[in-house]
Parts: sequence; structure tokens; C-alpha cells
Amino acid sequence: MKRKRIPTQKELEDNFSSWKPVGREKVAAVVARNDVLKREKEKKEAKFTARLTYADFEGFKAVAERKGIPYQTLLGFVIHAYVQGHLVDVEEIRKVFPAIKFKKEA
Repeated sequence: MKRKRIPTQKELEDNFSSWKPVGREKVAAVVARNDVLKREKEKKEAKFTARLTYADFEGFKAVAERKGIPYQTLLGFVIHAYVQGHLVDVEEIRKVFPAIKFKKEA
């Protein structure tokens, strides 16, 4: 399928007088399609680059290997859990409950 060329802003401005109004149904259809495309885009995964020390990266890979999952999957899980508020800062908990002992497991 051949894609239509998108006109430049100058071309749009020059041809403004030849524009024709569209019906409400057409506008509603375009708005509905844009909403569907927006929801689909929100479901897609995003790629990003992060800088880690080599030791941290290798440590993260070792943890993933012990758990038997790919490190990218573990990284995605950790980020998702943090964003959702499921990860806690151990130091903050120690301030509230100083007697709690935490085991050292990654």
C-alpha cells in the first residue's frame, strides 16, 4: 500500500481556501480512531537506555539467573513494581521499626 505524502505547513496554508467542511459523523469517526490508536500505543512497550556500573549490571544478571528468568524481564518487573508502589525502601522501614531484621537476599 502506497502512503500518501504529508503536505507541508506552507502547502496547507496556500490551499486553505480549497478546504471543504466534513460532516459530524466523519469527525466523530476520526476522533474515535485516534482514541483507539492512543489506547493501543499505551499498551506497547517502550525502549530506553540506562547507564549502570558494570558491577551493578552483572549483579542484576546474576540475580535474574538465580531466579531463572531473563534479566530484561526482571528489570521490567522491578521498574513496574516501583512505579506501582510495591517496592519499599528498607532504610525508611528501619526508621519506623528499628528492631526489624531483614535477610540479605537479592
